Amino acid sequence: MEELTHADKIAVLRILNDIVNADKIIKDVEVDYMNEIACSFELADDFMNEVNNLVTLQALSIVRALPAELKEKIAKMMGKMIVIDKDINYNEVKLYNAVCESCNIERDFNVEDYPDFTLSGPFVNPEDLMNTI
Repeated sequence: MEELTHADKIAVLRILNDIVNADKIIKDVEVDYMNEIACSFELADDFMNEVNNLVTLQALSIVRALPAELKEKIAKMMGKMIVIDKDINYNEVKLYNAVCESCNIERDFNVEDYPDFTLSGPFVNPEDLMNTI
């Protein structure tokens, strides 16, 4: 996504990092995906310092100002981050929805698209999750 500025890239990674941490379990596949994105963004090896120093509200403000087509790409990255570990966590989905709402992004994440994945978090069954979306 060459159209993004350095600040935009750090904001995207801040949001993705928040999704990674939403379930309090950081898995290698999630870290690998973050690193893959950072590499595609051509960021320096110490990019996580900048990510960790950016406040989530600032990241949301930056993403909110982006064009719709870039926001759609970011939503796809968030969705992939949610499912990359083959587990759909309630807190990750709630965060996805909050980012989409805050940044005026059309939601396209649907739990039913992943029937073979586990569900974790405070919901007991998929119907409970569907009521939050």
